[in-house]
Formats: sequence, structure tokens, C-alpha cells
Amino acid sequence: MIIEAVLIGYLAVVLLIGIYEYRKTRGLLDYYLAGKKLGTLVVSFSFFATYFSTAAFLGGGGTGFLLGFQWSAFLTFFHVLFAILAWMVIAPPMKRIADEYGALTIPELFRKRAGVFSQIVAAVVIIFFFELYMVSIYKGAGNLLQVMLSMDYTTGLVITAVIVMVYTAIGGFRAVVMTDLIQGVIVLIGGVALFLTLIYSLGGFSSAIEALSNAKIFGEMVGKALFEIGKVGPPPIVKAGMIVPFVLSLTFAISVAQLASPQLVVRFVAARDSRVIANGMILTPLIIGIFAICVFSIGPFGWLVIPKYTDDVTQFLKDVDLVVPFIAMKLFPAGINALLLTAIIAAAMSTINSLIHLVATAFVRDLVQNVKKIEERTALNLTRFAVFIFATIPVIFAINPMGVIVEIVGVSFSVITSAFLVPLIACLYSEKPNSAAISASMVAAVLASVLWYFYYYKVYWIYPVVPGLLVSIAVFAAFSLAFPQPSKAEA
Repeated sequence: MIIEAVLIGYLAVVLLIGIYEYRKTRGLLDYYLAGKKLGTLVVSFSFFATYFSTAAFLGGGGTGFLLGFQWSAFLTFFHVLFAILAWMVIAPPMKRIADEYGALTIPELFRKRAGVFSQIVAAVVIIFFFELYMVSIYKGAGNLLQVMLSMDYTTGLVITAVIVMVYTAIGGFRAVVMTDLIQGVIVLIGGVALFLTLIYSLGGFSSAIEALSNAKIFGEMVGKALFEIGKVGPPPIVKAGMIVPFVLSLTFAISVAQLASPQLVVRFVAARDSRVIANGMILTPLIIGIFAICVFSIGPFGWLVIPKYTDDVTQFLKDVDLVVPFIAMKLFPAGINALLLTAIIAAAMSTINSLIHLVATAFVRDLVQNVKKIEERTALNLTRFAVFIFATIPVIFAINPMGVIVEIVGVSFSVITSAFLVPLIACLYSEKPNSAAISASMVAAVLASVLWYFYYYKVYWIYPVVPGLLVSIAVFAAFSLAFPQPSKAEA
């Protein structure tokens, strides 16, 4: 009953926020960017909450059970590094240039700087791949409610979707960021509480480390291997001698998204002023670092918990998403379980709300309004309607995901990062960005990431974002040389 009561209370609060923010939304600027009036706490925690979804708790927390502390160390390092770079390299020019050109979306910024075709390409990439990415987040939320509340999977899926789409549709970006603030605090507290409770239950940090070093893992190895680089992981990758490149490329792929993912960097545009950005440079990497150290270090300690309760450890090696919920259910009291469940659901909702808002605004602002001129009130209502449509589509796929959908979901995060990083940097730092180079690099990055994932990933075990970025850079350079932009003097 405690878990159900806490969850219901949380869902009621986010709905009330949506209703409250609906009354404060006056036009497109409010609905798209919260009037560009957001302070440091809201921008920082919204960035944090949007970035960390259920995958951070379930996948990020559980994968260390399979990969050991090499996973925890590399993933934490890259998270903090790219959080710092995002706020130092991307945020200041993003805020300044978006304000200067009056851009409300990232694709619109591309159009203002590099032409309408780049806007259309960017919008299509956002809509297609973020719709697929949402399938995995919905699925994670549905699975969690199914396991921890014995709720029907589809029912959990629908509850999550309906709550998010309602408060996002009516409240717009204001509702998104204000719920993100609350959800971000819950996610941070939940992550820290999860780690500290686990360590306490194992007799303290020193005792846990000593016990883990001497534990039996993978049937025949000693736990000391969990602390070493390149010693543990999926057998085919270890046998191929590619475990280090695999872990490095995967942790890099997950973390570098902070530099270019549209749902994250649009928060810089919504900041009140440059002082908010300056303060966020300190606060955001700090909270990301605290969360990463705590949550990403949980998995290896599963070897001290899971074998005590079951002999079937292989199921947790096959599906590491089961590790964190299992530990929570076995070790934690009802109050901590309630906090953990709410934190993971909050992580899911804080990502989904941003993605459906991003997709809906891309559809209306960057596609529809390029075809037909419509009044601001009509555009606002159409965006609200689009939120419902684009929030529903991934739910349908998540109910019974087909094999090909599951595969594309796996590559969607790499596609977004590799497609947007080079064009975004060009738009922020080039005096006159090359339109052909930007559009071509986005298309090439998408193709390279998808093809690599399907044909080469399981040969070389390098995550698709790496070849995607390399191809994007090469194509951008080639098109810039082949189709040089005229300078301002020549134009």
C-alpha cells in the first residue's frame, strides 16, 4: 500500500502542475520555450532529468553486474566530461545565437543559419528516431510497474502514457520543465538512497569491497576481476579481445549525447540569461556526477546479493535490467522501494515529456509551418493535438514490439547524436555555415549509424555513434570543400 500511495500522490502532483502551467501559457513562446524565463535550478534539473531515463537506473545501474567497475568508471567519467563540455562549449553560443535569430526549435536554428532543407532533414530525423526511442522508455516503465506492483504490462504502459501526454499537451514546455524539476530531485535522491541503502545492507563500503573481491562470479572467476579492465563481459566480446573498445565506445556513445541531443540543448535557449548558463556550468555536472557515481556503481555489488536468493544467475546476465529491481525488492524496506519506484517512473516521465514535446514542435514548427502559413493560436492548438498523436504511436509499438523495431530502437540514440553534433557546432561557430554540408552530414550520419549497427556492430563491437560521427565529420568536410559557401563580401 505504501508504494501505491506514494506513486498515486506523485502522479496527482504532476497533473496539477500541468493544469497550473496551462493557465500561464499565453502563446507559442511560452508553450515552446517557457517564455525564455527559466532560472538555474529549473534549467539544470530539467537537463539532468531529461537526460536520465529509466535506462539510467535499469541499464546504467545493472550493466555493471556483467561488465564490472570498468563500466562504472568509464560511464561516470564520460558523463561528467560531456556535461562540462555541453555547458561550456554549446550552451553560451546556443543561447546567444538562438536569441539573435529568434529560433524556437533546434531545426529552426538550422534554417536560420543554413537554409530550409537542413531544417526539414533535422525535423524528420527527430520525429522518426525519437518516436522509436520512446518505445524503449515506455517499455521500461511498463515492465517496472509490472514487476514491482504486479500490474498488467499494458495497463502500466497506458497509465504512464496518458499522464505524460495530458500534462505535456495542456501545459507545454512550462509543464515539462516544472515537472522535470520535481522529477529531477526525486531521481537524484532516489539514486543516492539506492546506493547508500545497498552499501549499508552489505556492512559498509570497506566490507562490501572486500567481500566482492573474494566472491565467486561467472561460476569460476574471483570477484577481483570486476575491478580490472578488460577481464569481464559478454563471452563473445571477451573472446574476441574487444571488451575495452566495446565498453569505451558504448559509454562514450551514451554520454556524448549531452552535447547535441535536441531535447537537451533546447534548454539552453529557454534560460533567462547568460548568468543562468554560467551557474548551470557548475550545478549540472555536479548533480550528474553524484547520480552517476551512485547508480552506475550498483551493478557489480549484485554478485553479493543475487546468488543468495537464486541459483539462476544467468537470467540476470542475459537481461541486466532485472538487477536493480531485484536488489531493491530483496533488500529494501517498503518506504525505500516506494522512493525507488517513484524515482524510476519519474526518470521515464521526465524523458518522455521532453521527447513528445520536441517531436510535436518539430512537426508543427519545422514541417507544417514550412508548407502552410498558420496563425499562432492555430499552431499552438495543432501542437497540443500533435502531442497526443506522437505520444500514442510509440505506445502501440511498445505493447508488442516487432524485432526490427527493437533493433532500430537500439541505434536511435547513436543516430541522433551523430546526426546533430557536427551540424550544431557548425551553426554555432561558423560565420556562414555550409547548407549542403550540414544536410549531407546529417543524412550520412543516419545511414552510417544504421548500417553499422545492422552489419558491422557484432563483428567489431564498436558502438554505432563512433562510425556515425566519423562519417558525419568526413562528409561535412567533403561537402564544404566541394560546395564552398560565398563569404559575406562575395554574397
